[in-house]
Amino acid sequence: MSAEFVERFRDFWAAPDPTALDELLHEDAHLLQPLMGEVRSRAAYAQAMRRLLAVMPDLRGRTLRWGQTEDGVLIEHTLAGTLGGKPLSWDLTDRITLRDGRVVERIAYFDPLPLLLAVLTRPRAWPSFLTVRSSRH
Repeated sequence: MSAEFVERFRDFWAAPDPTALDELLHEDAHLLQPLMGEVRSRAAYAQAMRRLLAVMPDLRGRTLRWGQTEDGVLIEHTLAGTLGGKPLSWDLTDRITLRDGRVVERIAYFDPLPLLLAVLTRPRAWPSFLTVRSSRH
């Protein structure tokens, strides 16, 4: 079941679409990630994803490796896109707890400092980034 979930995860991040989150997340999923903050439902995460894609419309992810845990998976991946007219990428690890093949909890681990520095040095990105930060759930 974990391999099947990872394949759906890969497919989602190959072309992120907030309307496709039903395939990955339980309705009451709890998600925590640096910079975006905490969300406690699939609908709230879809909203957060829409805001993120407004900042980086070409955002894509590439799974590097994954491993099964007692209650889910760990997935290492790279996210990349364009921010303020310049390319930006960062590596992260998601600790995902699964129930019935869908996420009930996800905690993303990455160093947010390179992203913050990229935003600070790209004034064109400031308005969009502030929108993402000001509408946290």
